[in-house]
Amino acid sequence: MKKLIIAASFALMTMMSCTQQTNEVKILAHRGNASTGSEFTTDENTLDALRRAQELDFAGCEFDVHLTADDQLVIRHDDKIAPGLSCQGSTFEEIRAHKLPFGHQIPTLREWLEQAKKTPQMKQMLEIKAQKGDREKILIAKSLEIIRELDMLDQMYLLSFDAATLDEVLRQEPNVKVILNSSSLHNSLTPDEVEKRGYHAISYNINVILNHVDWIEEFREKGIETFFWMVNTPYLYNMAKELGFTWVTTDFYDTITQE
Repeated sequence: MKKLIIAASFALMTMMSCTQQTNEVKILAHRGNASTGSEFTTDENTLDALRRAQELDFAGCEFDVHLTADDQLVIRHDDKIAPGLSCQGSTFEEIRAHKLPFGHQIPTLREWLEQAKKTPQMKQMLEIKAQKGDREKILIAKSLEIIRELDMLDQMYLLSFDAATLDEVLRQEPNVKVILNSSSLHNSLTPDEVEKRGYHAISYNINVILNHVDWIEEFREKGIETFFWMVNTPYLYNMAKELGFTWVTTDFYDTITQE
């Protein structure tokens, strides 16, 4: 395994050294823009983090959606919120009463999208968090209902680590863009597989890219957008540009863009 990683790293560096030009790459705010410099200065996945991303004119903003025990859609990465309180196991009223470390409330999907609609040029990447049983289908249906109501299909991407979830999204709404997320070599579909399933983009982390550098060009040739995560250093940001990624996902915009 160690030899494989070293060989893959060498192949990656060789490709970078042969690159003739630096490509433009779009920046995606991970859970909103919650940092200043290299420090977190607000709560992620909140309306404040979204507004900060809008003020800096990010190309896109990623956020996570859960379905509460009483079927409300809330924005939060982890299911667990506090002892005895969780997104999927508690009611919206219970969740709403909780204050995050910087004093913000956990927003609803509707609140998030109403704010996001004010900057239609900024794409919104909605990650579907895994739910138990058929509740994932309910989450997808309710999310799409709000997206359609607000006339935001063109502004949205829906993403998941599970290909079956993306298949369900496209079954319910063939006109929305979807992104396959992966940090696993075993769950990372090839360019041909992604194209066959009708996915619009992939978001693979560095562990996958080190072993499949050649896929980047294949995805580009097929018109499939490529997201690289997590990109929290200038080195990885420059690597993404040289390899020709479409997007980078970052927590620290100030850090990666410093000269």
